[in-house]
Amino acid sequence: MDAIPSLADPPFACPPDITLDLPVPPSVNKLRKVDWKNRSAARAWANASDAHVIAARGRSSNPLRLVKLKRFEVFVTLSEHHTKIDLDNSLKCIIDYLVRIELIEDDAPKNLRRLTAQWGLAPMGCRVTVRPCA
Repeated sequence: MDAIPSLADPPFACPPDITLDLPVPPSVNKLRKVDWKNRSAARAWANASDAHVIAARGRSSNPLRLVKLKRFEVFVTLSEHHTKIDLDNSLKCIIDYLVRIELIEDDAPKNLRRLTAQWGLAPMGCRVTVRPCA
């Protein structure tokens, strides 16, 4: 007699959450205008974030594995000790970065199913968790 598959078995199993510890992103208020100084700040943030992702992918214990997700939820935690920007002003830059590194397909409604932002523990200033959805 065949065993009854559980929800933890493929094809029902979901990939694990992906958590990135990144520096605090620049405020979207500074990115709206065509302002070369702030544009370079956004580029510097993306470069610093790239370094964190590369380090996480190369670590020997529990290396980061990136998989391009089609449907997902994003949870953002910012540290009050690292920044004074408004919580919501960080989200656009973070989501655009996740698209750029091809962790998520797009931030369209069919893809991004939930976006949660909160203050809390983020050792580098910003912790982003991406959870796949069925």
